[in-house]
Amino acid sequence: MATNEERYDITVFGATGLTGSHIVEHVIELSASQPEMYSQRFRWAIAGRNNEQMQQLVQKYMNKYPGATIPEPAILVANVMRRDTTDAMAKQSKVIINAVGPFRFMGEYVVRSCVENGCDYVDVTGEPEFVERMQRTYHEQARKNNTTIVHCCGFDSVPADIGSLFVKELYQKKGWSPVHIEMFLRVYCGESGIHGGYATYESAVHGVGSAEVLREIRKMSGLAKLPRPGPPLKLKRGVSYNHNMQMYTIPFPGSDSSVVRLSQQLIVSGQAQPSTIGSSTKQKIMPPTIQFAAYMLLPTFWIMVQMVFYGLIFSFLATTPWGRNLLLNHPERFSKGVFSKKNPTDEQLRQTSFEVTLMSKGYQSKTIPPDNHEPDCHVKAVVRGPELGYIATPRIVLQCALALLHGKRNGQVPVGVLTPSAAFWNTNLLERLPTVGITLEEVL
Repeated sequence: MATNEERYDITVFGATGLTGSHIVEHVIELSASQPEMYSQRFRWAIAGRNNEQMQQLVQKYMNKYPGATIPEPAILVANVMRRDTTDAMAKQSKVIINAVGPFRFMGEYVVRSCVENGCDYVDVTGEPEFVERMQRTYHEQARKNNTTIVHCCGFDSVPADIGSLFVKELYQKKGWSPVHIEMFLRVYCGESGIHGGYATYESAVHGVGSAEVLREIRKMSGLAKLPRPGPPLKLKRGVSYNHNMQMYTIPFPGSDSSVVRLSQQLIVSGQAQPSTIGSSTKQKIMPPTIQFAAYMLLPTFWIMVQMVFYGLIFSFLATTPWGRNLLLNHPERFSKGVFSKKNPTDEQLRQTSFEVTLMSKGYQSKTIPPDNHEPDCHVKAVVRGPELGYIATPRIVLQCALALLHGKRNGQVPVGVLTPSAAFWNTNLLERLPTVGITLEEVL
């Protein structure tokens, strides 16, 4: 096994896949536009199944960004179906960025290799069943091996989880106590339309199909039950109209609510304490617990009708094997063209962006009143960024990897199998994200 100094700082696994290739491009592009992001001794690698394709990928992007200041990456051949190759990759890396999905089928092989070989890890999954299964299976072993595994470090679910952390810090600075956060996602697209990757669609199909498995995993979880601060947050089921946002809403079908809940469980259970806790090293105040709900904004009545129509068909078909096969074989037909096996065009990527609005309520005091009366203050924050899957996600996951790389060295990051805010609450990730166009701001 290589010594820590001999290991590559970051290895991008799944480099020739659609998401992985965009991550590789961003690593190189960032070294040209913001070379200060990397240390002078930064060493990295890319990994995948096909050596020739990876060599071509490196040359393509090194030629595209002639001002790149980092060396060309080493090329590692690794395949999730060959354990010796994922073990070898983990032994040579400090942090692996895993972009090989669907994670419920492919992810555990990489997590296991990282945990057993002392390699830290981030990924871009948005699959709650996989995340909570990994947390239950590998958390204690990861802690014993001083290893940090952080799931959901892309658009799923950093804007929601780290955005909620941002709101909590705003309350702490004001001397207030938050109790509720409602998240509203709006996606903007141009005339060329919006494109969702097939891997995301495939994960969603299997996610609905494995909902019962997730419920069973949660029944066996040893994590603490979350306290409920303040009055109950009323969850809006189905379609509703939000007068504050002036749009229709539906519950957001992604992983955000699951991830925010798991982050808070890890914090409440004492699983998010870095090694600097109790030392003289300056640290932040641990974030408080809130009630959370996530919604998707639908700007017109007609869009709302279509979302409900396709959503009902999707939900029905995804519960049976034959229905899942039908959905997977015809993604465009069952998503009105949003998801397909085709790659997005440059125009689609350029014209798409997202906005996450976080509406919160709390009390103008450092403690929550015992009678749980109605909150008497509110804070609104907005997280904005470019196209979700192939522009924002590479930017976010690289900053998470760098925050892990530096924060682990400084004792700011806990060990175990974690989620973004549980892993990064004591780091500078909130300051890192705006430098790559993922902005977080309070709206007064």
